[in-house]
Formats: sequence, structure tokens, C-alpha cells
Amino acid sequence: MSGDAVEANTPMERADSVLVGRGYVGRERAEEVAAEVPEARAHILDWLQTVSEAGDWRRFERLAGVAVHLHPDGLGPLLASALASRATGMNSGDLVDMLGELRAPEGVEPISVLVQEKRDVDGPFFSFCVKGIQALGEIGGAESERFLRSIATSEPGSWPDALRWHAAEELGIEDELGFDEDDMLGGV
Repeated sequence: MSGDAVEANTPMERADSVLVGRGYVGRERAEEVAAEVPEARAHILDWLQTVSEAGDWRRFERLAGVAVHLHPDGLGPLLASALASRATGMNSGDLVDMLGELRAPEGVEPISVLVQEKRDVDGPFFSFCVKGIQALGEIGGAESERFLRSIATSEPGSWPDALRWHAAEELGIEDELGFDEDDMLGGV
């Protein structure tokens, strides 16, 4: 989506202009957006829907960073749907982090699917998979715990040991399973 596709000086454009080129969107930056563009609190989900439909994933990520700190109802399902779409150009890792931070149960399925798909290609450090496992630990709940337990208690070789360790650590069962961190992580 080009800048021409959205009318200049709309509240969404003004909110986005506070964010462009300024890096990570933390609580302070989100509050700055809300102060400069009061409409942001009421309309951020609509804006996210608009830019996701247009495939403007950079803008989506910036606005989602604001939304995470404004806590609008319905954000979890919207982010989970975006993650599940697997759209080209989307930063899946940021969405996984956001879903974990929100503790959004809607994120369990799309995060679990991505972790399963990336387990054989994310090594040797497994940064995406570990991020997903940590987000699932933050989200918690029966579905998340079931998935993490399936990784942690899997037969050696069915999941990389590093992922088995991280899943067990999220559940707090690494000692119960007799895991040795150095052996499981192999110096990684």
C-alpha cells in the first residue's frame, strides 16, 4: 500500500507519522500516539484491519505495537488472524512476541503451527522457535501447555534437544525430566 492509498492527514496517517523511523514502539511511544491522536484508542483496530487488508505490513506492525499498549478489546484475535494468514512481508516474529505479551489464547494455534513448521529449519540456534515457545509459555492455558509438554516429553530426535529443553523450562519440568541444560543445548 503506498502512501497515496490512504488520504493524507487522516488520524491513522497522523498516528503513523509519530512512529515512522523511530524504532521500537514501547509504552511511552504508544502513549505519545494516543496523546497526539486521541482517536487512536477508539479506532486502532479499524486501522489495523484496513492496513492488513491492503497488505501494508510495516504500517500494521507499527500500529500493532501501539495497540498492544492500548489494550483494545479484540486485538488478540486480529493479531492471531494476521499471523495465521502467513502474508508475504509480515514479520511473524513480532506478532508472536505481541501475542505472548497480550497472553492471547487465540495465538496458541498459529504460533504452535509455525513452531512445528520451523523446527527443522530454524537451527542451530532456533531463535524463532524459542520465541514461539516462550510466547506460548506467556499465554499459558491448557492448549499451550499441552503443546509445550508434547515437545518437552517427545522422544529424543523427534524434536531438537534445544527445543525440548526450552519447552520443559517454560513448563518448569526440566528437572523432573532429568534434563541437563549443557547436554540439551549443546553449548548453544
